[in-house]
Amino acid sequence: MKFEINDHLPLVAVQIEYKGMQRTFTNVLLDTGCSSTILDTDLCEEIELMLDLENAITRKMYGIGGTEICIEQKVSGMTIDTFHLRDFTIQLGDVREMYGFDGIIGSDFFLANQLIIDFENMEVRNN
Repeated sequence: MKFEINDHLPLVAVQIEYKGMQRTFTNVLLDTGCSSTILDTDLCEEIELMLDLENAITRKMYGIGGTEICIEQKVSGMTIDTFHLRDFTIQLGDVREMYGFDGIIGSDFFLANQLIIDFENMEVRNN
């Protein structure tokens, strides 16, 4: 997965597949300092990845910008570029309005796929 640097931040466009539908998130931050992958709630609704309020688990996310409450959501499958995740837990939150990103790929994604960020070649790849 190729990425670019914008304002000194590694950003990537990722295509999310969920229940046979796809959506491209064009402004996603690669953030190894974030423990969880977070996707913008409004953008996820376009592929029917919606909040399951009946079984919702809330998580408080901390960062330099303050705190935010996110809803933990387990998805049966999700594909980001060439990496497929099964039974993967993500967070759904208001990251676009709060931080300006479509989503944040956290260390959970890197660990689940055993990936490294290669700044020399500007790509995320298998170890």
